[in-house]
Amino acid sequence: SRTLQTASTRRNDPIADLIGSSVGSSSRVMAVQRALAEFGYGQIKPSGVIDAPTSVAIEKFESEHKLPATGRLSDRLLNELANMTGRPIE
Repeated sequence: SRTLQTASTRRNDPIADLIGSSVGSSSRVMAVQRALAEFGYGQIKPSGVIDAPTSVAIEKFESEHKLPATGRLSDRLLNELANMTGRPIE
């Protein structure tokens, strides 16, 4: 029953959905935050949480790389960041 409760909670909680997604794991978010900060997309603290400064930095990166500006993590964002940094974002 605990699994069902977690699933129903997540359906109503976009933050839990983001945290629970494979793209949005906190270690991956921190890697994205470090890459964006390293390449001048803002003063971002690697917290593992997509906060407002992180979302703004992602949107700026997406716009500059001709991606749809979502401010969210996506496989496409991770691929573009990996291409820019020359290393996988994990």
